Amino acid sequence: MDPSLAQRIADLGAWLRLGPLLTEYLPCTARELRPAGLTTVLDEILVGARSVLVECGCGSSSVVVARLLARRGFGHLLSLEHDERQAAFVCSQLRRESLGHVAKVVHAPLARHPAALGRAGWYSPRLVYDEVSDYVDQHGLIDLLLVDGPVGDELVRYPALPVLHRVLAPGAVVLLDDIGQPGELTVMNRWRREFGLRFHTNRSARLGCAVLTL
Repeated sequence: MDPSLAQRIADLGAWLRLGPLLTEYLPCTARELRPAGLTTVLDEILVGARSVLVECGCGSSSVVVARLLARRGFGHLLSLEHDERQAAFVCSQLRRESLGHVAKVVHAPLARHPAALGRAGWYSPRLVYDEVSDYVDQHGLIDLLLVDGPVGDELVRYPALPVLHRVLAPGAVVLLDDIGQPGELTVMNRWRREFGLRFHTNRSARLGCAVLTL
């Protein structure tokens, strides 16, 4: 089957499954997780009993994840977002839906970062350190890391694992979006070599998935 057709079919099935969580309209931009990618994340949260979530990059999918956590009755989400407008929208929507007790968005502008490759920056080092440290102190080690941002240089997502691997719980799952892009494939392969991860790739969802066994 043509890969693009397979993706469209997977997304159609995902939209049907997402119905119970689509309680009101949310914008869907080109930056968002594909519907099939979002259902993959939600499945991992439920089946894997994930409760301490961090995502790099936020959007409407963050609100859907927060809705799921609230309905399930436990779990927390911390989102790092470099785009101020995007962060403000998600923060506003979370407040409007009274989901602030399960999800928090931190506006973290891009800056020079010691873990970045080449000229690519990453989220502000001091801000990330402070926010993630406080989050882990409150809720425990991270058991799901979703890397869907930032947007920029093709290797800009690389620092996520070097920076956050020390606060990942044993058995944590790492999800990398947009694996159809050359930059993300390079990032995934570097993480595989440097951290000994075995990534499973879901082409229809455009996600790479690995479980931390170190």
